[in-house]
Amino acid sequence: MPLYIALPIAVIVGYFLGSIPFAHLMARRKGIDIGSTDTRIAGSANVFRQVGRRSGAVVFMGDAGKGAAAIVSANALGIDTPLALLALAAALAGHAFPMLGLTRWPSGAGLATLSGGGAAAVGWLGPIAILAGIVFVLASRRTLAGALAAFVLFLVLNVFWPTDPKTIAGIIALGVAVLIWSRVRWR
Repeated sequence: MPLYIALPIAVIVGYFLGSIPFAHLMARRKGIDIGSTDTRIAGSANVFRQVGRRSGAVVFMGDAGKGAAAIVSANALGIDTPLALLALAAALAGHAFPMLGLTRWPSGAGLATLSGGGAAAVGWLGPIAILAGIVFVLASRRTLAGALAAFVLFLVLNVFWPTDPKTIAGIIALGVAVLIWSRVRWR
């Protein structure tokens, strides 16, 4: 399939995957309106605190899965990983601005979606960094600190086991965008 057809398909698929509101679905299943509890942010951390650990873990895996699925589906269409990051960017956009206004509350920052997509893009280094980030979040109770720890570990590991520089640059750019977005959105 030519790139000019495959890339728009991958971006559209990424956006629709990103629009799946796992936090809302999991909280609603338990009878909780996640948009009106605690931080009012529909992310895995708020679900973890307000609904339960298992539900929060499911939301994290769902959100990470939609990022990974965006990369995998783009690769399946024949798109090389650096360019497949556009599908991940679309998944992050869908996470932040779901299609047709499916939810009226703010979604999470997109850290889990970025983590899953980044792990799918770089192979075995990603899951190691994610696991370290999860351990850090559980120890510190700070989601952003855990994400930063995972990101730094990923960059350190990349020094010893290099990945494609374009892919790394793309993941760094998406990571910075997610961090800026999380700070702007919840001021």
